[in-house]
Amino acid sequence: MWWKMISGRQHMRGISRVRRSSIVAVIVAGVLASAVVAAAVPGDAGEEPAEDTLFNFGYDQDNHTLLVGVSATDSAFDCTLENGTLTAEYGTTANSHIRVDMLLAEDQAVLFANRADDEVGSDFTSATGPVLYTGTDGECGVSAGVVGGPNGQINHGQFMKLFHELVDKQGMGCLNRIMAQSDLGKGDQQLRASDVDAAFAPDTSGKVDFMTVATDCDKKDKGENAQASLNGKEEKDKGDKSGRPDSPGNSGNAPGHDK
Repeated sequence: MWWKMISGRQHMRGISRVRRSSIVAVIVAGVLASAVVAAAVPGDAGEEPAEDTLFNFGYDQDNHTLLVGVSATDSAFDCTLENGTLTAEYGTTANSHIRVDMLLAEDQAVLFANRADDEVGSDFTSATGPVLYTGTDGECGVSAGVVGGPNGQINHGQFMKLFHELVDKQGMGCLNRIMAQSDLGKGDQQLRASDVDAAFAPDTSGKVDFMTVATDCDKKDKGENAQASLNGKEEKDKGDKSGRPDSPGNSGNAPGHDK
């Protein structure tokens, strides 16, 4: 009989230990679940930042010409230029900025699709259809400049120098990293002064492949939109239903506007 009593006590102690372990496991599981839910709450520090700026850049190697365009990711049109080799037609030059009068794909002006109404930000007016590229001052406009040092040499540093001249320094930081990490001016794009013809002059047109990168320029923290910052101009009131806010080239692209 005594051994049955001892056995019964040991059995009860075993059950108590199991119950205590189960309670601890439930509490730990609850804490972990709460942590997972907290991590998923929008606006948490671990959330990926919004990509508010679209950056187009390309190099016309035959003409030693860098082309750059900047737009907002919530503008009326999607200004992406990653659509194969394009023909760029160049216009006048002012303050080292070359106007890009036309971008052609198979002899047709590049066409930019309009964004859905719910994708267009409050700084822009929705458009009812796509828009053609019409020049540096138009929608999704692009401008350019000739790369080269004092003696015509071309290297990555010269690309960075020209980029700084084309894009307003006030809004340059977010894009500077992209340019700095690119291969522009490296490999077969790098030329010594002795490799450049002293009589070299860019042609009026050339072939270029663009790269398009969406990035976070933190426009809200700066209290201004990406276009205004990159254009070095104050934002103007929204315009008509064409999708532009009244100032030409709402794509911010420009490095050719007073950059």
